[in-house]
Amino acid sequence: MKNKKSILLDGKAFSKEIEADLKHKVDRIIRNTGRVPVLATILVGNDPSSEIYVKMKGDACDRAGMKSLKVHLPEHTTTNGLLKAIEKLNNDDAICGILLQHPVPSQINERLCFDKIVIEKDVDGVTCLGFGKMTMGEKAFGSATPVGIMKLIGHYNLPIEGKQAVVIGRSPILGKPIAMMLLNKNATVTICHSRTKNLSDIVKQADILVGAVAVIEIQERNYVF
Repeated sequence: MKNKKSILLDGKAFSKEIEADLKHKVDRIIRNTGRVPVLATILVGNDPSSEIYVKMKGDACDRAGMKSLKVHLPEHTTTNGLLKAIEKLNNDDAICGILLQHPVPSQINERLCFDKIVIEKDVDGVTCLGFGKMTMGEKAFGSATPVGIMKLIGHYNLPIEGKQAVVIGRSPILGKPIAMMLLNKNATVTICHSRTKNLSDIVKQADILVGAVAVIEIQERNYVF
């Protein structure tokens, strides 16, 4: 980084504020419509980490006063079987949002299944249509983690416009979406990945650095961050 003083961004404390605000919004929806919002979570297989994530999402729904519908499909589920499960949720008027837990077993075409979710219920921002609309500045649900990053930056009133932003990672649910969100806020964005040369030199030029990778440490020669 450019020899600037670091500050701690307390995402945990901010998340509690968001939850409190969300609970008020959910209460208002229930009063005005008589309906309780429902988030459907789809888990395919028995990956321990995914099971924990799905449970955490269900717990968050409970705290916000929402309902969580857990759809747990067996490990041997096919692409067609998952598509049918998603279609059923698409057509269920009681379901407000659909979340397909990533990753799914290798025999499933995950992208095809993500894109089966209707955009109105794509609350995790995983569809190609949702990504395209977000990139073009149109109304759409953004990918969850990038949205959280942007909200945290905004909460601390950190400037983005005109800044040099470096995103490490190019996944369709984290690296690419956060890069587009930063670009839409007028940052100058560089996306780095496993084939990037001189990574440490690029990182040193960053005003904003987002690590969007699935490993604890990335090492390039003697540079660890």
